[in-house]
Amino acid sequence: MFYKTLVLAGALAPSAMAFSLYDAAPIVGVPESYAIRYNAYLNVGYDDNVNNSVNNKKSGGYVRFGVGASYADYESVTRLSYNAKIGAQLYNETAYGTDNRMFSDMSFNAKLTRTLGRGSVYSAEVSLSYTPEPEYSGYYSNVGVDSSRLNWGISNVYSQPIDERWSWNVSLAYSGCVYDNDMYYQDDRMYLTPGLGLSYKASERTTYGISTTYRYEFRQEGSDSESVFVTGNVSHLLSPVSSFTARVGAQYKMVDSWGEWSPTLQASYRRELAEGLSINAYANYSNENVDSYNWYNNSNYRSVNTWRLGVSMRYVYTHRVSFGAYASIYSADYSNSDKGTRGYSNDCWTIGCSMDYIIDKNLTATVGYSYENNEYSTSGVAKRNRITTGLKYSF
Repeated sequence: MFYKTLVLAGALAPSAMAFSLYDAAPIVGVPESYAIRYNAYLNVGYDDNVNNSVNNKKSGGYVRFGVGASYADYESVTRLSYNAKIGAQLYNETAYGTDNRMFSDMSFNAKLTRTLGRGSVYSAEVSLSYTPEPEYSGYYSNVGVDSSRLNWGISNVYSQPIDERWSWNVSLAYSGCVYDNDMYYQDDRMYLTPGLGLSYKASERTTYGISTTYRYEFRQEGSDSESVFVTGNVSHLLSPVSSFTARVGAQYKMVDSWGEWSPTLQASYRRELAEGLSINAYANYSNENVDSYNWYNNSNYRSVNTWRLGVSMRYVYTHRVSFGAYASIYSADYSNSDKGTRGYSNDCWTIGCSMDYIIDKNLTATVGYSYENNEYSTSGVAKRNRITTGLKYSF
């Protein structure tokens, strides 16, 4: 499954582990401020594998609808932006293991940055999403089985300058994942993540840093785990239209009396290639889970060495027509697991594209396509095609 949540960008954050690292490169240029906007959307689509399963493949059509609002103010001492939507998705097929056909579809994220006295900065972010993904087929995943889920997070970062070049920062994040109570299996999780960092501004474009982060993972099933991350960071504006950030370091995971060192890597790149054409890319390698629960034989695995790679592009062809495209790869290796899952692997790649056409100043038509290839070493390959068409009315 391809999805991402928003994170604080730039050198202020000592670690992107609290939320996600998929969009961590510094923003290029000055963000646009705008007054509050409202919209309503209606999409009709077809899904040829509702359960995204090898053995329980089921096709179905769906309707997605809802309303949303957004706001952005980047011109005052206190910068504030938010996006919100609430709606539902209705399938003509029930999800595997349930009688559900309708799923809530809602999300909210807000960012606040406040410049305080003597150059100090406070940043906060709130994120909440409930995404309709009726995939109850029961396969392994880095966060349990695929299903409808509620993801949420709260992040706080405070940065204080020491002199013209040096500064320190402290962060605290609390996030979690709660699964639908009617799902086939569930494994709710919560993460508490404090961190401390030191930054050095080498030039107007380049900032270096070192950070340490502690994370405690509360688990509904299996054992709780603890992680300590120590990373070296660099954030660089390659040009007025491109930026790059990277974090390289080590991760130590502890479960009960057992622990393991592993490398960790996070990198992100953003660029405005030409007028109307932009690209955003990310790469991540880490030991995402320790001692996750195996529903099939009640054994545990102790290591999930995981790669996540992705790229997205957007091109504004004319003032009415714009195109989007993306690709992502997820690869998990369970080679250090207990005997119940030893040798197991999961590889998934996804591609997608879309086109938006502005009919008038209020009405936009959209069409999109995505393909997912999910390969499980124990059961085979699950393929999924989704086609979506729809309208969005802004007012």
